Amino acid sequence: MSQQQQKAIVYASAERSFYVGRLERHFRRLNVPSTLIVSLEDELELLDPLRCEKIRSRSFLIPAGMNLEVDTHGASVALCFLDDLGTDLARLKPRMSDSVRIGHSGCYTGIQGQEDVIEFANLLRNERPGLQTAVHIVDEWLGHPARAVPDPDPRIMQAVELIKSTADRNIAVEEIAQRVGLSVPRLIQLFKKVTGSPIRRFRLWQRIFLVASRLADGLSLNDAAIAAGFADYAQFSRTYRELAGAKASDARKHTELRIQLTPVI
Repeated sequence: MSQQQQKAIVYASAERSFYVGRLERHFRRLNVPSTLIVSLEDELELLDPLRCEKIRSRSFLIPAGMNLEVDTHGASVALCFLDDLGTDLARLKPRMSDSVRIGHSGCYTGIQGQEDVIEFANLLRNERPGLQTAVHIVDEWLGHPARAVPDPDPRIMQAVELIKSTADRNIAVEEIAQRVGLSVPRLIQLFKKVTGSPIRRFRLWQRIFLVASRLADGLSLNDAAIAAGFADYAQFSRTYRELAGAKASDARKHTELRIQLTPVI
């Protein structure tokens, strides 16, 4: 099968996920988790909406919470959606060659060891190993002792796990705050500081992965959306376009899913 005919592939675990394939030429999304994007072919162009300029690079490290707009020029890319608590982002920042301003936020360009990332992405695209193999390779790379960072706030770690385990339900923010021992305003403040994302948006992102998991179990797109906690398919479709940057129906048709949302041993 030629690269043009290949489906994109998603590997997703409880910690992080990896996408390899083509995106829309003009890729726009609200960046919920911090993301490393690497072109497998030509340079990418990241749009600065304030100055109407484009920043060119083969790779970008995008912190959570940014409005992301990339011109891919049709290139295949690797997207690594990093861990929810900012640990991977802290590990990778020192490995980036430069920092740039995009709008009111900052991001990073030119990851060291870029060719290793491209080689790994091509391995996933062409050989499609099992989920456990892919997860262990990513874990080994990101968890290298030289990239150790302090643990995040344990109360926010607990809040993240609670939201992920109840993503298909609208557990109240007040209940989350009570269970982790924080006031509601302090929870909201700390959660955004640690994860880079508001609680509501974070929950919606987790539901998208629940939909993918249900699809992998054999449900239809509509039934998977309902099972993951969306009111209906229309709400899921709007959310997917906003947060994932594509049409849900197109992604379903052109993407192979390998997902395990419980820890991979």
